Amino acid sequence: MLNTNRLSISAIGKIKKTWIKEGIKNYMKRMPELSIHESKNFDMNNLRNQDSNKIIIALSEEGKFYNSYDFTSLLLSFKNQKILFLIGDADGLSSEIKLKSNHILSLSPLTFPHELARLILIEQIYRAVSISKNSPYHRS
Repeated sequence: MLNTNRLSISAIGKIKKTWIKEGIKNYMKRMPELSIHESKNFDMNNLRNQDSNKIIIALSEEGKFYNSYDFTSLLLSFKNQKILFLIGDADGLSSEIKLKSNHILSLSPLTFPHELARLILIEQIYRAVSISKNSPYHRS
């Protein structure tokens, strides 16, 4: 079963749109252990130094696509390791961040505003948790 207390999201910038804030708030009520941090930029050395065993997954449109089941399997494959998702700002993530990440994930071949990408990622994490628990949230 996927445990959300080992998952976190770091994102550049703040959410400004009220409807996105409300959507995120809704999912956070269901997954209160999931942590989200907003920052002005990323320093890869600091991210790695906090926990060298942490898996870092960068979100980028040129990343790998997963369906919901494969995304769940990916997260479960990391066993008890902590997983950190990185979401850039409107300009995305630097090539240095992408090169130093363990995985690069794409949510879609479409390009999303960074605020919406955060909401979509949180929904997909919730879906993965539900799949791992055999919950009826995700229909086969």
